[in-house]
Amino acid sequence: MSEAADPAEVEHDKDEGRWRFKPRGLHITWSSNSSYWKMPEKGTDGPAELLAVCWLEIDGSTSEPLSKGKRYALSFKISMTEQDPVWEEGPVFMLAKVGKKGIAQWEKINLGDLRIGNIVEIPHGKLRFEVPKKAEDTRLYFGLYELWTGKWKQGLQIHEAVVEEMPD
Repeated sequence: MSEAADPAEVEHDKDEGRWRFKPRGLHITWSSNSSYWKMPEKGTDGPAELLAVCWLEIDGSTSEPLSKGKRYALSFKISMTEQDPVWEEGPVFMLAKVGKKGIAQWEKINLGDLRIGNIVEIPHGKLRFEVPKKAEDTRLYFGLYELWTGKWKQGLQIHEAVVEEMPD
């Protein structure tokens, strides 16, 4: 059904407090089936291309805890290879949650406005969140999900997801 996220496809710059998740560093539902997703070669920077799925679900998590009391931003870099009217009918949502029992931050995104070929960062201005100072579990769990429409969709490319510490 899906390939497990490959930790070798995640770059972590500890000095900058930044994680870069290549497509193979994310858990993309149905990515192991080449009828649904065209995945890049291992170790490359190519995008994952959605060929046809009925349900969009992309998850990731940091392998190490985030710093308590710090602010972070999450974003995905995406593009469209074709206009699919399904993206105008239902938005996608980004989620960022610190710890398995943490409070989720959500951002609604309309992909119907994207132009073919443009690589854009979503959400505009990034999804910002803060790690509670008293949190016990400070790993980040995040994702990109569709609002269920029950319709097949295509044309989306996932280039990367980025988590970065914000300056004080």
